[in-house]
Amino acid sequence: MSTNISNIKERKAFYFKLKLSALFIFVLFVIEIVDNLFQLHLEAYGVKPKSLNGLYGVLTFPFIHGDWNHLISNAFSLFMLLAGLFIFHEHRSFKVLLILYLGSGLLLWFIGRQNSVHVGASGLIYALASYLFVWQVLKLGIEMLWHLLFIILTYGEHGVGYFPFVEENVSWEGSIWQEL
Repeated sequence: MSTNISNIKERKAFYFKLKLSALFIFVLFVIEIVDNLFQLHLEAYGVKPKSLNGLYGVLTFPFIHGDWNHLISNAFSLFMLLAGLFIFHEHRSFKVLLILYLGSGLLLWFIGRQNSVHVGASGLIYALASYLFVWQVLKLGIEMLWHLLFIILTYGEHGVGYFPFVEENVSWEGSIWQEL
């Protein structure tokens, strides 16, 4: 009987972590809908490197996307990585997320191209992927192999995104910060 209760609790905890990840993604979609409906041009509130008035972008950049394609391309990866963080780092997930969130934004503010505005969750995605990859390599367990495989397959080809010649309007600085 107690095994059934613990299984039910574990299942509920697992689904809660998935719902929490989905809620984060839902907020991104709501922000994009509001931005488009009211023509707010929230992209102007991203990270403006080396500018004091652009420092607030450190708090806003992962929530603002250039367009629907940008948001959609980030949504699935961010969901999977957040779910992995919440599932495998249950007791420290919010602390790690806060450090990666602020750290990626601050580093982007320091190394980003001046006279440009950086938006999108890519910096946070790469920070999460790097953190989870390194953590899983160091603490590799059989139950985490699927997540490690996902990170390698999803981000292995994205190494090209570290270089500024790939796409002119893409913030490669947001992707390279974790390599420093």
